[in-house]
Amino acid sequence: MNRNRHILYGLLLLLAFTGGVSCSVKKNNFFSRTYHRTTAYFNGYFNARERVKIGAKALADSQKDQYDRILPIFKYGDPQLAKAVFPDMDAAIKKVSLVIQRHSMDIDGEERNKWIDDCYFVIGQAQFYKHETWNAIESFQFVASEYRTKPIRYKALLWLTQCYLRLGKMPDAEYLLGTFNGDPNLPEELHSFYNATYADFWLAKDSLAKAAEFLEKAALEAPKRQERIRYRFILGQIYQELNRFDKAIPHYDYVLKKNPAYEMYFNARVNRAVCVDVNNPENIAEIKAMLLKMLKDEKNVEYQDQIYYALARISYNEGDVVTSVINLEKSVAASTSNNNQKALSYLMLGEIYFELPDYPKAEAYYDSTVSFLSKDHPDYYEIELLSSNLAKLIHNLNIIRIEDSLQKLYSLTPQQREEMVGNLIMEQNNQARAEALKVMQEEQLKKEQESEAQGQQFFVNPNESRPGYQASTAGWYFSNQSAISFGFTEFKTKWGSRKNEDNWRRSKKSGFAAAGGDAGGDSGPRLDPKMDWAAIDSVLRVDSIARREEFLAMIPSNTEDLDSSTVRIVEAYYDNGVIYKESLKNLKESAKTFEELLRRYPDNIYRVPALYNLYRVYLTMGDMEKSDYYKNIILTEYPDSEYANIITNPNYFKDQARKVAIQKVFYENTYRAYLNKQYEDVIERKQMADSMFPGGELAAKFEMLYALAIGRTQSLPKFEASLKKVITYYPQDTVSTRAREILARINPEIYAMRDSVSAPEGKDTTANNNTIEPPKPVTPFFYTEDTAQFVIFLYRNNVINTNDLKVALSDYNNQYFSVKKLKISSTLVGRDYQMVMIKQFDNSIDVMAYIELMQTETTAFANVDIASTKYFAITPDNMILLMQTRDIDGYEVFFNKNYSGN
Repeated sequence: MNRNRHILYGLLLLLAFTGGVSCSVKKNNFFSRTYHRTTAYFNGYFNARERVKIGAKALADSQKDQYDRILPIFKYGDPQLAKAVFPDMDAAIKKVSLVIQRHSMDIDGEERNKWIDDCYFVIGQAQFYKHETWNAIESFQFVASEYRTKPIRYKALLWLTQCYLRLGKMPDAEYLLGTFNGDPNLPEELHSFYNATYADFWLAKDSLAKAAEFLEKAALEAPKRQERIRYRFILGQIYQELNRFDKAIPHYDYVLKKNPAYEMYFNARVNRAVCVDVNNPENIAEIKAMLLKMLKDEKNVEYQDQIYYALARISYNEGDVVTSVINLEKSVAASTSNNNQKALSYLMLGEIYFELPDYPKAEAYYDSTVSFLSKDHPDYYEIELLSSNLAKLIHNLNIIRIEDSLQKLYSLTPQQREEMVGNLIMEQNNQARAEALKVMQEEQLKKEQESEAQGQQFFVNPNESRPGYQASTAGWYFSNQSAISFGFTEFKTKWGSRKNEDNWRRSKKSGFAAAGGDAGGDSGPRLDPKMDWAAIDSVLRVDSIARREEFLAMIPSNTEDLDSSTVRIVEAYYDNGVIYKESLKNLKESAKTFEELLRRYPDNIYRVPALYNLYRVYLTMGDMEKSDYYKNIILTEYPDSEYANIITNPNYFKDQARKVAIQKVFYENTYRAYLNKQYEDVIERKQMADSMFPGGELAAKFEMLYALAIGRTQSLPKFEASLKKVITYYPQDTVSTRAREILARINPEIYAMRDSVSAPEGKDTTANNNTIEPPKPVTPFFYTEDTAQFVIFLYRNNVINTNDLKVALSDYNNQYFSVKKLKISSTLVGRDYQMVMIKQFDNSIDVMAYIELMQTETTAFANVDIASTKYFAITPDNMILLMQTRDIDGYEVFFNKNYSGN
């Protein structure tokens, strides 16, 4: 029958080309319809459809699955990967466009060529795979509208839904999916695609249970074997995430029976193992035995890190934290090429030590996590922020430890100092000799073993007694990836983050904690084990002299140095109290830190904010007795302070917002007072400004006017100190340049100008100190349009409630941007500012659309005074620069200049 049909089509074509019949697209007869349909299908549509299939498969194959997260239901790549399939898609579009142009038979308002609607649909598909999503929307809308009575309408609307999901247009996607629900005319071959698309919709909204409901249906009806396998694997992941292990295991079993690609097979096997019931000892023993057997399988060599990770998770679920840590360290050691798995193992170690809590170890592991984790990981920036806050915490703890040790040495006589430093150096030298001897013994042992087993050198190492250590199986440390991985973490745990530079181990680099009696090997010399003992002793003698001088130079030499040391301790205590409270949510440790600060230094400059933080901490903890105790101290001893006003006036922050409008007028009057030589008034008004406009946009100018007024009324040292304060507090503001100029004029030898313009020789720079236009600072920020973007909110401490802001933003995101899975986090910027961050958006256009809509929204932010914050769009790279420079005003100028046109 098919053979006869092909003969008939051939005869019809022959007749058409020889002029036997008229095949005009305007004539609705049998021969015209048959000719144009046949030509449209074989000469264009069929080939175009196949090109789209080839390109779609290539695009899916190029998208690497990441098994550390729930796999996407569909694999459509991204705009960058899509560029590789442009030739296929463009060729398909060209072919069907010619078909439409030459063979469309629109007669009396009806298309007589049945392949034309399919050609339009292929155009939409090709545009979709090219990630030209808006063009694809137009094409699918046209098909659904133009051919509303044909089955292809359903297919077009489902692909239109895919477009809406990609763009985050959730209400539109949900509306279309709802219209299909229960529709008896939905073609049966589209049932699986419909349910899979609905599951994708619920995954985008983080509704895992609803996603599983629809994906179960899709898996039952999926026409292709690979689709069924993928859907069942994803169902296993979803149920595992929901802790429904009883439902996850059957799906993983299904995948294992269907012989999928090995990577999926391996991950299904490992995930199934993790889902084991920890209350069933027999099951646990069986699964562990299976995983240990997998470790010995040669084809699993590159997956050993994942196997150890699975064993670690099982042990952790059993409550065996020690064994979990051992397996995680083995996972790190075994991970030589899979950086993401190495990062996940470091992350779990960090989480374990964070929960204990052991913050120094947690910081080391979180820092390692950030070093290896890919930036597209859903929690990357939250992990990076936590790592940064832990690093600040450890830095401050070291400052306290170091400065306490130095102050202890300051209290000793010169002879006692010399004796203690001498003992320290001797202890370090003895340790250096012991380390050199150990290395020599190891080298000797390796040489002896090389003759017994080629390539299998094992050497004695004192770390072998430690949990998680694996003996080296290679002769040289840097050829042994396991040793390198293990050593990297050990280095971080002991030394923290270090630049790759000479003398990184010196006390001025790592801190002088040893001076307090805890040597611990922190500052000893490094010796070349190839040297003989005579050379080693010679090196130690020379190095000891330098270290002695270095240690003694760090000890405070007078009361001014001692006061500076105390200031550093006070600031470290206060900063850590805030970090514990705001970033780490460890209220007990926060209270302990603030109380220790007040115990040791009751009259420190942070006394009132420390008291207020204690009031808030104990209020949150529900300890009303202690909360009232600290509240009453503030209200009794500091009734006129801002913190007292915050406690007594619930609308204080809204009242403060009104003061922004008069800030410039207040500054102008203060400036006029300076011109009128009313210097005492200037000093008083500056102090008022600090209270009325904390962190205001004119704070730097107020500080400079204050310094100039001090210069006119008080001693030269106090004038110098005021100018230094301007430079310290506002390094990026133009006033710091002016302050440097004046300091250079006061004492050119001490305050030599660098990177700025010096005053002309012989000219009095203080005579007309408001007319010099300082050079404009060069912004460190740079604008990139097509890269990831965040939204950040910055505000001074206690101006608004951070949790209230996060709740409001969450409500706003759920209402308008739920598909984007936006994440909200908070951290500190310096000592005075809080930051709430929302991430992430694809480009500057998307992020500005978010901000512009937010500015018109009133309901979500009804209980938050958002006007008290500064909010910007920012790229990840500029975020790092902002955290480093803390130049909020500078970034505000940059933002207004570069983003205003979007």
